[in-house]
Amino acid sequence: MAGGIFAVIVVAFSGMPAADAAPAAAQAVTRYLSRPDLVPPAITVTTAAAPTAPGAILLTPKNAVDEQMGPLLVDDTGSPIWFAPRGDKTRLVMNAQAQTYRGKPVLVWWEGSFVPLGWGQGSATIVDQNYRTVAQVGADRGVDLHAIRITPQNTMIVVTYRTTTAVPGQVTMRPVVENVLREIDIATGAVLMTWSSLEHIPVSESYLRSNDIVAWDYLHINAVDLDTAGNIVVSGRNTHTVYTLERGTGRVLSRLGGKRSDYAMPPDAVFAWQHNVRALPNGDISMFDNEQGATFPPTPPTRPMSRAIVLHLDNTARTATMTRSLSTPDGLGTGAQGSNQVLPDGHVFVSWGDRGRFSEFDATGAMIYDAHFTAPTIDTYVANRVDWHATPTEPPAVFARRAPDGGLTAYASWNGATEVRRWQVLAGPDKAHLKVVGETARSGFETVLSSSSTAGYAAVRALSATGATLGTSPVVRVG
Repeated sequence: MAGGIFAVIVVAFSGMPAADAAPAAAQAVTRYLSRPDLVPPAITVTTAAAPTAPGAILLTPKNAVDEQMGPLLVDDTGSPIWFAPRGDKTRLVMNAQAQTYRGKPVLVWWEGSFVPLGWGQGSATIVDQNYRTVAQVGADRGVDLHAIRITPQNTMIVVTYRTTTAVPGQVTMRPVVENVLREIDIATGAVLMTWSSLEHIPVSESYLRSNDIVAWDYLHINAVDLDTAGNIVVSGRNTHTVYTLERGTGRVLSRLGGKRSDYAMPPDAVFAWQHNVRALPNGDISMFDNEQGATFPPTPPTRPMSRAIVLHLDNTARTATMTRSLSTPDGLGTGAQGSNQVLPDGHVFVSWGDRGRFSEFDATGAMIYDAHFTAPTIDTYVANRVDWHATPTEPPAVFARRAPDGGLTAYASWNGATEVRRWQVLAGPDKAHLKVVGETARSGFETVLSSSSTAGYAAVRALSATGATLGTSPVVRVG
């Protein structure tokens, strides 16, 4: 995917003191003395107007130049909490989410090769609260990037894209993209259900014009969820439709939107080229409506801006009405990607997809938080606010050096540790005889601790909010 310009990082977000950093305008990427192997993309926060909902922000940056790519968890200042560099220019990491597997919180993401026609070939990785890989789905590289939904039965529903000329009821030599849903038992890899789009959804429902150059991606499933009844909810971007499928049989139970909608919809509820469709606990449907930024003919943009919307479904009257519609004050249009997360407190967290921007709105619809990747090329498929608590298996990291006054300066970090509130620096004449010589509150990914100690060895200790020891770094020589 395309490259771009280096990020310019504000020193306050880098975790490095001003004395150790180059001027902000010259600094290209985020770097840490305690973890020089980590080079996450920088984030610029432009709006922080009111308290946000609890939790960190989970991203999967891509299209980097010198920055690394991979799952990234940050706080509201844009400072990393956890970063796992896994991708590169040819292998992408996308669609990171917090889900539940075997009754416990996990992080899950997709990684693999991106097909320029708009889908992926790869697998899904699941990690626990120690960041240990507990499962991978898609050993055949048959998992697409768009849909990786873990079910309460510890299965995963995934989608696969494949081209074919075998279209039911038609004779054609032009390749058509078939979407195949599979429900896979995560522990064993057994396929429990297979569903073909061409067997259930005719190509005539598509709004995407066919052409002679590439395979016709007539449906483009880009989201899968479960409703409260356990049925499968599927987003067909190129048919402008949300389908509800009977789980097990795959029978289409209803269509919302598109050419054959089972629900009457007023003009303000009509959507197009949508992403990130979710079935809400109260039966409503949320999504990111890309419509203003539509990139596919023959339907031009019909909205003044893209929006995050919630539709209320009356299944008796068979009507769908708009209950929430959120856009940026500057009327941003998003041609591809995007997400819309309705939070328990009534806030909404929105990713603006290919714009590399993400925002939070309060219960009144006011935008109270807005941020973007500093480098103009970097974006994220989705962004979610997550309630995530984790302790890495690896210990904290430290870099220590002699200060100009003869004292000690230590740089402490612990990649992925969410419960650290304070740091202590320990120093002594050798590795076996250390004592606490300084303490300070955690400040960003990398915290700087200073001490007048002239000892030759040092370590750092991570403390919880109650003062309990969470972890201690290896002992290093003071440089």
